Amino acid sequence: MPYRRTALLTLVSMLMPEAAEYPDYAPRDLGFGVVGFGKMGVLHSGVLNLLWRGCVRGVVDRSRLLVFGASRLLNGVNFHRELKGMLREDDPDVVYVTTPAESHHGIVSRLIESGVRYIFVEKPPTTNSWETNSLIDEMTRDQLVMVGFQKRFTLPFRHAKMLISEEVIGEVERVSAYIRSSDILAPTSRFNGLGRGVLLDLGVHLLDLLLWIFDAGIVEASKFRRIHTGVDDLFEARLRNEEGIVFDFEASWSRPEYRLPETLITVKGSKGLLRATEDYLKVEATEGHPLLRDDRTLEMYRPHYYPGVPPVNLADPEYTLENMHFLHCIHTSSEPLTSLRNVAGTMELVDELYRAAGV
Repeated sequence: MPYRRTALLTLVSMLMPEAAEYPDYAPRDLGFGVVGFGKMGVLHSGVLNLLWRGCVRGVVDRSRLLVFGASRLLNGVNFHRELKGMLREDDPDVVYVTTPAESHHGIVSRLIESGVRYIFVEKPPTTNSWETNSLIDEMTRDQLVMVGFQKRFTLPFRHAKMLISEEVIGEVERVSAYIRSSDILAPTSRFNGLGRGVLLDLGVHLLDLLLWIFDAGIVEASKFRRIHTGVDDLFEARLRNEEGIVFDFEASWSRPEYRLPETLITVKGSKGLLRATEDYLKVEATEGHPLLRDDRTLEMYRPHYYPGVPPVNLADPEYTLENMHFLHCIHTSSEPLTSLRNVAGTMELVDELYRAAGV
């Protein structure tokens, strides 16, 4: 029997109620297609088939070797080397786009034009805000496009947003945040043609969180440094919101001490301090609050948020929650939290930061 939802719902009912309330992941007899069968294509295909066995019917990848090998290993899935083949032969209702960022605009535009009603595109949705807004203009009223900003579905960040809104640490005074990885530790030219690096590829996750939680959309200063590529390997910025709160931001993919990527948001409030990552949430308050343990403190880790997650897990649980949300939105005909429209501001902030840094 496929792994379902029971292991994910201890805090989900509070932090992500639509997943807890949705009794069955299969909204109707829909056929799914996946464009790009690299790491993210395999990941989403696996998660979808765990939630709803056999839903992925067609896959597109340009690699002749991959298509040849996968078609002989995976039964019940049609493999194609061109998008038009999948659209013609499989006629998918839902399509996931997991190709490199520079190809997203063209592929999603073609899917919209072809009348595909439900589209999921990995982050970033496009390489700039002009392309994002052009896709929004192309969509019909009944088409739904969701973007893979899965950090919004990470339970410690959702919990942090709730506690901040409840003023558990008082009024927010200052925020510092970083996202760091060791993805680029040697010279490479593969990003030079795109002209954009860590901010677009990795930092966009953190920007999206800061906009979603704090509405931190005003650029005060930004700078970048090249280390191993011809683009930004380190990007630093100072942001603020309309309330005057200052946000110090850093994105780097050339930090060898980070074997796995880490996102940290530290919030200084008038009544305490909050820190949140993908793995934990820690709060120290100067005054008691009913949402805190031991009156003034709170420490929660992955086992508290995701008890019972199976030992063989395809990816972090937020990817499963993200897909559950997408299926729920299809079922209810509602706009996803990370719809193309809802993340357009994130892409506009990316453009503004690059302009301010002189890129």
